[in-house]
Amino acid sequence: MRRLLVLILFGAVMTASASPPLRVACVGDSITYGDRLDDRLRDAYPAVLNRLANGRFVAGNFGVNGATAIAGIPFRSWSATQACRDAMAFHPDVVVIMLGINDLAFPDLHNRYPRDLRRLVERFQALPSAPRLFLCTLTPVAADAPDAPVNRTIRGTLNPAIRAVAAQTGAGVIDISPVFDDRFHLFPDGLHPDPEGAELIAQTILQALDSAAAPNESLPPAPVSGPPSESIRREARAARFRAELWLRDHPAPEPPPRPSPPETAHPPKRPEDVAALLPLLEGTVPAGIPDLFCACAELADALARIGQDTVFLDDSRPVAWREALLHQLVQRQRIDSRGRGFWGDGDDAADRARATACALRALEAAGIGP
Repeated sequence: MRRLLVLILFGAVMTASASPPLRVACVGDSITYGDRLDDRLRDAYPAVLNRLANGRFVAGNFGVNGATAIAGIPFRSWSATQACRDAMAFHPDVVVIMLGINDLAFPDLHNRYPRDLRRLVERFQALPSAPRLFLCTLTPVAADAPDAPVNRTIRGTLNPAIRAVAAQTGAGVIDISPVFDDRFHLFPDGLHPDPEGAELIAQTILQALDSAAAPNESLPPAPVSGPPSESIRREARAARFRAELWLRDHPAPEPPPRPSPPETAHPPKRPEDVAALLPLLEGTVPAGIPDLFCACAELADALARIGQDTVFLDDSRPVAWREALLHQLVQRQRIDSRGRGFWGDGDDAADRARATACALRALEAAGIGP
């Protein structure tokens, strides 16, 4: 009788402490689907994610060969597929989206990519299950050299759009791109990962999901210390290159505006001396800022002269300011129909040129020079 009572109590404790696994909808194209894998049911990254999670997550594979994030493309748009309907009916707790490789084939529609990706995110966020969303940066196209046009488009156009949509919607970013910087051999056909590459994707995603699984925990906007990631640096260099092309036809006012120290009795010596501008690192524009991008240049110049890599925001959260500032500048750049980039929201070309000159000075102060 005593043994039976112990077993009953043990079972009650286990039942009370057990929690159901999180349902993870893996949304994507042929890379998610597992195309070109001999055993995709075993080796596609969602299947590997299931194995690695050890019961913490149940991943559903909603990849579709050839699918795009851009809507309205016949037989290509993921949002018009049965997989989309199935993913919505999956009642996911988490959604991981990796779409964009096939969108490369439609350069004339790239201006629609951020809008349609955002609409897809918002569609999932409106589900009764209120899932947490993650957007993945894109794998390189290994059949070409790293600096081939297609990979420059990934780094300079699509990945910044992914980061911008994440910032606008509150989604997390899973940085897949830099994982494959020196691993092009994991793409035998130049596009689809082999089993080792799929496992690497699954490991990277699992790390992000584990970080977000704890109650009330969210991913920080930037590492607590250390230099900007190479992925952000590459995207910032691409943004600078686009802006320099744009300025050739839209010269900035002469002389170009230079950042000046904040209005204090003495030059700033501590990040606290420019505390009024620190919200810029999170995308918040403080009241009374007449020119956003010149304020970014002012902040970057001050922090660079102070020489401190990490600053603390109002909630005492540490942020690597260079990475945070580069992230904000990359996602705020606007790209014209010729692929050139500029900053500023007004219609006046002189105002845009002034904002672009300030943004370039902010990039330089943050370590992205000519």
